[in-house]
Amino acid sequence: MGKLSHRLLDLGLFCALGTSEHPGHSEEEQHVKHGTPNTFDCNNGVVVIYDEEGRPWIKSVRDVTDEVRRALWTLNYTFNVQHGAYVPHSNDGGHFVRTVLPTL
Repeated sequence: MGKLSHRLLDLGLFCALGTSEHPGHSEEEQHVKHGTPNTFDCNNGVVVIYDEEGRPWIKSVRDVTDEVRRALWTLNYTFNVQHGAYVPHSNDGGHFVRTVLPTL
């Protein structure tokens, strides 16, 4: 069966460093580095799947197509991936952490 993270790489997802948000529209930004392992969700054109260690893997999708649904069904069947992952929401300033190092 292998690891979920290996399968996510095969499906074209990439591992994000984490997410950040402003919960309740607060001024202070909070960082979320891990989520609930083996969960997924879709929001604002992004599919997020948290792997066996809770690391977020993401892929931009225009629409949730039959191909995406089949992949999620297969992950559910093979790795027991369940709906309910945290996805950053634009209404609270949430986004995936994109910057690792300043550009040289």
